[in-house]
Amino acid sequence: MHAPDLKVVLQHASRLNSLLTDEFEALKTQKLDAFESLQQEKIDLLQALSESGMSRESVTISESDSLQATINDPLWGEIIGLLEKCKRAHQRNELLISKQLDAIKGALATLQNHDPSGTLELYTKLGVVKSARRSILSGDA
Repeated sequence: MHAPDLKVVLQHASRLNSLLTDEFEALKTQKLDAFESLQQEKIDLLQALSESGMSRESVTISESDSLQATINDPLWGEIIGLLEKCKRAHQRNELLISKQLDAIKGALATLQNHDPSGTLELYTKLGVVKSARRSILSGDA
């Protein structure tokens, strides 16, 4: 493992944090083109971070001195803080996407009226509800 350039890693983490904020704004305002345009840069940043040599899998026992020096560097704390912030921002964006998808699915289900045994409720002349077992869309109403 080579010692990661913490300044470069910090720049990547900072840009990722900014990008996730932009992504949230695009999702919130439902600007899907803007959201889509951010995805490639996000993938590139995540790839660069994963290749920075900071992952647990890339550390060997013989490099423990280098690892200790990295951990003691003040930039390391900043990087960890930013990556935690990125994780929360990603989870927030994921939750927003999930809620938007649920709303869309609900609207589609309502429009498609999947319930073939749907009932049509009619009122009698006396104002009592009279239930008829037929579909609202059947044209019999």
